[in-house]
Amino acid sequence: MFSQETEDDVITVNADKIEQEIDDSIEQKRTITDEDIRKSGAKTVGDALKALPDVNVNTATAGNANESVTMQGLGNGYVKIMIDGVSVSTDISGATPIFQISVENIERIEVIKGADSVLYGSGAMGGVINIITKREKPDLEQKNIENNEKSKIKITGGITEEIGFMPLILGWKNYTAGNLYIAGTHLSNSLAGSFDYNPGKKQSIHDALAGKIDYYENAKKLQGFVRDTLTWNDSWGSAGLYGLYTGSKQVSNYTKTGFDKGSDMTYISQRGEVGFTGKYIQGEKFYLDSFIVGKLYFLNTAYNVKAGIYSSSRETRYNAFDAEFDMRAHWIPNTVNDLTFGVNVMLTSMNGTAFQKRKYALETALFIQDVISLFDGKLILVPGGRFTLAPSIQGSGAIYMGTPKFSIKYNPTETTAFRFSYGMGYKIPSLKEKYWIFRHNYAPGLGNFILYGNPKLIPEKSHSFNIGVEQNVKNLFTVSAGGYFNYIRDLIDSVVTDSLSSPQIREYRNVDKAITYGGDILIRTELDRFKTKIGYAYTGAKFFDTPASRWENLALRVTHRVTVHAAYLIPVIETEIALNMQWNSPQLLSAKTNYYTPDYLMAGLDISKKFFDDTFEVYFALDNMLNNIHFKKGTNNETQKQYYGLNDGIVLRIGGKYTFKN
Repeated sequence: MFSQETEDDVITVNADKIEQEIDDSIEQKRTITDEDIRKSGAKTVGDALKALPDVNVNTATAGNANESVTMQGLGNGYVKIMIDGVSVSTDISGATPIFQISVENIERIEVIKGADSVLYGSGAMGGVINIITKREKPDLEQKNIENNEKSKIKITGGITEEIGFMPLILGWKNYTAGNLYIAGTHLSNSLAGSFDYNPGKKQSIHDALAGKIDYYENAKKLQGFVRDTLTWNDSWGSAGLYGLYTGSKQVSNYTKTGFDKGSDMTYISQRGEVGFTGKYIQGEKFYLDSFIVGKLYFLNTAYNVKAGIYSSSRETRYNAFDAEFDMRAHWIPNTVNDLTFGVNVMLTSMNGTAFQKRKYALETALFIQDVISLFDGKLILVPGGRFTLAPSIQGSGAIYMGTPKFSIKYNPTETTAFRFSYGMGYKIPSLKEKYWIFRHNYAPGLGNFILYGNPKLIPEKSHSFNIGVEQNVKNLFTVSAGGYFNYIRDLIDSVVTDSLSSPQIREYRNVDKAITYGGDILIRTELDRFKTKIGYAYTGAKFFDTPASRWENLALRVTHRVTVHAAYLIPVIETEIALNMQWNSPQLLSAKTNYYTPDYLMAGLDISKKFFDDTFEVYFALDNMLNNIHFKKGTNNETQKQYYGLNDGIVLRIGGKYTFKN
């Protein structure tokens, strides 16, 4: 079920173990383990999610004001991103935090597909991503046999160092990460951090107007992350305090065409978070989870036009402060029912260059869900509902919203599972969508635009249907397939209002109605020394153009996506070799046009060997093995290298990881 107590004493979207052949979760779920992450070469959660066929992750490129995650054709603002059950994204950060969270301290990532607004509110229309961190849980019962004292302090940790080389451009990059866990009888502390540096590729050209121009053909990136969690565990439950900080700086690609030729953009973001968590356990049938958290996010940009005497620089500064309180009770009154009910309060605020004064929004909600288990667990029914009130603040009208859900899971055999779910979703216009003004310059052409907020936006409402089947075939491989259909009224989307200006002008608008639909299939097998995952996802997304009385394709959706992972443990030398590939079809860059991005094809190879009882691991990896070879250029004749700001040539990564424990 969605929120239960686990061995790690953290809030998870599913309490079941990942080793099972057929997933016991009621909703359709994908799990990425820490081993999967290591073999993929991922440095951030965003990188790790790229291994899933039904999750599309984009860094900042044309059409996206910042990083984005799309599930079921629904992007930023529709996918709930959490760490140990606590939401991490803020209004202006979007999905950016997943590119700032190191994978060093992650045990697994769980992805629930489909709407679950009942438990997680308006940000969960497309799905839920929960990042579960590693924790060394104290053993309250263990005794020292010799002196009958409580067990000694446990200390575990690890250090990772990696250097990447780009021979064709004589470039390099560095990644350093570490974690430390200390656990006593009751008190435990978890500390993790990372530092990632890519100097990019700097070039110089001569322009008739501006003279010599220095620019970054490949973006320069600097990023740091640290998180510390202090937890007290006892027989009555637990209490915790955590703090998090991330900081990043990026200098974007220069614009090659248009009146603003010779421009670049510098992004600087900082994010801090402090929270308190608690769990109270009363017997085996009742426990209470809660958290209260404050999040502060800063985003500063500098837009620089290099044009001789016409050169200019324009800065924007934004900050957001969010505070959230959540308390949910879990009660098992009998062998059939498992109830979850609670309250959530979210205060958001935003200020910056485009505001005369700070803007505020408040959202409160009550929710309840019941997991009904019938016929020895072969049939599970999950009804639920949520009531949301957003009171009037600063002249905005009050909003009332009721959203039901209903899910079914049926296991006719131990190797077969069928799932169906319906959920009514909603999305209240965010402060960013209502008031933000963002200048974006990451790619040439349509990638250079200004995005304006719209205070006249109204809430979205949606109906979401999901169906899935999972089958284990004679313990040789498992096949899971699913489909979805989402119907959305008053969809909030970025619309081009002036395509002739440079930069292009866009604005958030309500679309009369829209639909997203599609499906995916994943085949996975794990034999003695060989394991593989092959996935495919299809996404369709359309909106109804009322003036033209016809359906049009929504922009910036990947219609076809393929992922491949294969790994083999070589006998005798006990060395693992892993291959990872992904392909995205071209994306429509702007609705009601024929402008498309190039497709995206990437392949990587990882070779790793463990020594000294698996405490030390050395690995060699090749990224961009195909040297940016792909199938189709964009409408503006852009290659994938140009559009996505990729490196020239194959990237060689050499790294090592040392783990220790007492």
